[in-house]
Amino acid sequence: MVKIYEHGWLIDGLSDCAVCDGLLAYEDSTILYAGKYEKEIVDQFQEAEIYDVSGKTIMPGLIDSHVHLTLYGKGSSIHDFLVDSATYTAIKASRMAMKDLQAGFTTIRSLGDKASADFAVKRAINEGLIDGPRVLSSGKCISITGGHGDFVPGDVRLDTIGETCDGVEEVRRAARERLKNNADCVKLMATGGGNSPGPGTASQMTVEEMRAAVEVAATRNVLTAAHCIGAEGIKNAMLAGVRTIEHASFLDDEGIELALKGGHYLCSTLCAFRTMEQPPEAGIPDYVVDKIRYFATAHYTGLKKAYKAGVKFILGTDAGTPYNFHGSNGEEIWRLVRDGGFTPMDAIKAGTSVAAEALRQEDIGVLKTGKNADILIVEGNVLENVRILCDPSNILVIHNGKPVSKN
Repeated sequence: MVKIYEHGWLIDGLSDCAVCDGLLAYEDSTILYAGKYEKEIVDQFQEAEIYDVSGKTIMPGLIDSHVHLTLYGKGSSIHDFLVDSATYTAIKASRMAMKDLQAGFTTIRSLGDKASADFAVKRAINEGLIDGPRVLSSGKCISITGGHGDFVPGDVRLDTIGETCDGVEEVRRAARERLKNNADCVKLMATGGGNSPGPGTASQMTVEEMRAAVEVAATRNVLTAAHCIGAEGIKNAMLAGVRTIEHASFLDDEGIELALKGGHYLCSTLCAFRTMEQPPEAGIPDYVVDKIRYFATAHYTGLKKAYKAGVKFILGTDAGTPYNFHGSNGEEIWRLVRDGGFTPMDAIKAGTSVAAEALRQEDIGVLKTGKNADILIVEGNVLENVRILCDPSNILVIHNGKPVSKN
């Protein structure tokens, strides 16, 4: 049956302005019309269910391009790495995915998971065994020995979110392994990071190692992403041809030029800075907090400069990192506006049409005839107050044409 939402503010994910008196019609999982209210359009669907959403916003389902389904927002994840079996990890990961969906994120990309559990979650959702968002999976991220993602001493064996590879041939094999498991993305660790020992800005994977993974991924049109904190590592990832650059804390002018020239997308993950906003009793190791605070000294400056220069940004939260909980993903839009200087519409586009473009998802991220019916009906006008999106209770989520239960 056709369903119609009328008289709300309509954000289609592409236009720079909202339609003040909007109309959206869809049937099953396909959008039939999205645009200005026209009685003639409504009259075409005599048997439709019609909902008056005056005072509300109609917008595309959101896309979180950077989550970790097997991280849960705890101060430290070591205990979970140690005691959770692969099967139990997958069960917990499916719950995290559902929290993201209930918050309005109808598509998520997971970028590094214990036991490569995101593969199992994606398959279970796609086969209709469980409910959840559209999941783009990466499996474990690829790191060097002693690099970001290699969290434990050499004499300890622990299943974490990373696999260590050294040299071009090992990286090439690991990338092929991910393609064998139907990965949608290959995640690489170009530099150190906040939640692992060692300097966070140091370059780690070489250009040649990352290029090997990019070449393998390209054989199946699979995405690539790279964790990048330091300036050199950011540029190395771009020179290797990595499509999306995650974090980019110490982005410099040369990096901005490379991003523009190479058509790379930046994913700023501002919600990850919740780590440094917690009290000492939160259980986050001191060295982690200190590093995140150091990253912040450069992060916002580079973000604002790149945005003004016209670099394309996509929304990603890094959900699962300390006190960065699944289900609170909507805060990233508010932080892009508050801390990045984005207009509200540009922040929304980062989580809709621009993210869909970056992730090569042609049927989502916009409200347009023929596209997939991933739709949000939000209390109030989000362009006047984007913080409305921080509270999932304000959002009716429609995924593939079906309302999502909040229970």
